[in-house]
Amino acid sequence: MTTTPMLAMPNFNDSFIVETDALGDEIGAVLTQQGRSIVFMSRVLGINKQTWSIYAKEMLAIVEAIRTWRPYLLGMRFVIQTDHRSLKYFLDQRVAVPEQQKWVAKLLGYDYEILYRPRLENSVTDALSRRPDNPLLNPLFVSQVTLWDDMRKTTKNDPYMQ
Repeated sequence: MTTTPMLAMPNFNDSFIVETDALGDEIGAVLTQQGRSIVFMSRVLGINKQTWSIYAKEMLAIVEAIRTWRPYLLGMRFVIQTDHRSLKYFLDQRVAVPEQQKWVAKLLGYDYEILYRPRLENSVTDALSRRPDNPLLNPLFVSQVTLWDDMRKTTKNDPYMQ
């Protein structure tokens, strides 16, 4: 991730690997093949989804990645790698909440296997779900936007805002 990534062209004779991760208010995924990245995905979650459990966010990352890359994955066997161990048993679990029913329905028809991959080995998707322009990470990064400072200065002098 320290150099410009070279994206590979997909080979539809080989299987794909979907690597996913979710953290805070973002999800990320990478479609790889033979150790080379084909395409990246990173999305910010809406306000309602930010309150979901980490299990639900990780599952949403899987569903969004498969939905996005449907033309690549439909009709082929592929592997999903996640750093959330309980998702490995997703199809064996009892469906308890309406969200799980929706996810099962969206994943029907795909030939896949979910594998657990420890966080230390999941660095590419980890980076996609922890983008530096995320406002939650501002204390860790130097702010590149002075919008908040400008708003504070303007409100101090504006009689209406006071």
